[in-house]
Amino acid sequence: MFLFKSNTFWTVHTPAKLNLFFEVYGKREDGFHEIVSVAVPIRLFDTLTFEPVSGEEIHFTCQGGTLDIPVGEENIVVRAIRLLQKRTGVVRGANIRLFKRIPSQAGLGGGSSDAAAVFRIARHAWNLNIPDDELIALAAEIGSDCPIFFHRNASLSVGRGETIRSIGLVPKLHFVLLKPKEGLSTAKVYQQCMPCHDRRFRYAEELIAELKKGDLVRIGQHFFNRLEFPVQAIWSSFGQVMAKLKRLDCLAVRMSGSGTTFYGLCRNARHARFVAGQLRQCVTKSDDVLVTSN
Repeated sequence: MFLFKSNTFWTVHTPAKLNLFFEVYGKREDGFHEIVSVAVPIRLFDTLTFEPVSGEEIHFTCQGGTLDIPVGEENIVVRAIRLLQKRTGVVRGANIRLFKRIPSQAGLGGGSSDAAAVFRIARHAWNLNIPDDELIALAAEIGSDCPIFFHRNASLSVGRGETIRSIGLVPKLHFVLLKPKEGLSTAKVYQQCMPCHDRRFRYAEELIAELKKGDLVRIGQHFFNRLEFPVQAIWSSFGQVMAKLKRLDCLAVRMSGSGTTFYGLCRNARHARFVAGQLRQCVTKSDDVLVTSN
């Protein structure tokens, strides 16, 4: 997250993420799923501008994006700032403007990143004396992905995703992203997860060890996403979209989170640009192809 202040406005660039590893161990008594995830922030950003105002009114607008994004009380950013108002008792409002570049319903965590950012930006703009651990706990109430975005580097998430540990610095990873026009509901994907589960549980330790060693080929061999299985059951285009990347010379190809974005791990930035060029020749106009890195 990159935070800037200009006059009365605060501006933050909020990153997307990719899941390099995602396993689901079962459904919990609280209704959530027990997961383990390794995620990295990537250089694909939304931009959020925050102007503190007197009173308690929150005015939220959104530009960009490929899907209809709610701007009322149901929006994740508005829910986040309302929760912060409630828990801290602050009598302050804000004009919040969001410019979307991160696709929605894409497994890239754009909404969660925006929500995490508004917690942090409001703490500065409203002069709140609230430590990171309390802010992260509030963010986890809004969404299980939100705490990821309090870490600048790769992180390991456990529980329902709310317990985060930094993995620290990892090698520079270059990716090509393929995002088709379709989106998927995370809730629907999770509903199908355990019925599609083979009960052969994977663990993240081998990937983390390889990330620290830095061998890109071996790193790619340990990428995994359990949610690919339920997505295949509910989205008929899964195989067709994934095959477009698999035909190219990537070190690994996976889906991020609950989809529908796929990513290919490349050897370096030049290789990523080459793969992207090849990919653009075989996708439709509605498919987005992006080159990015952690």
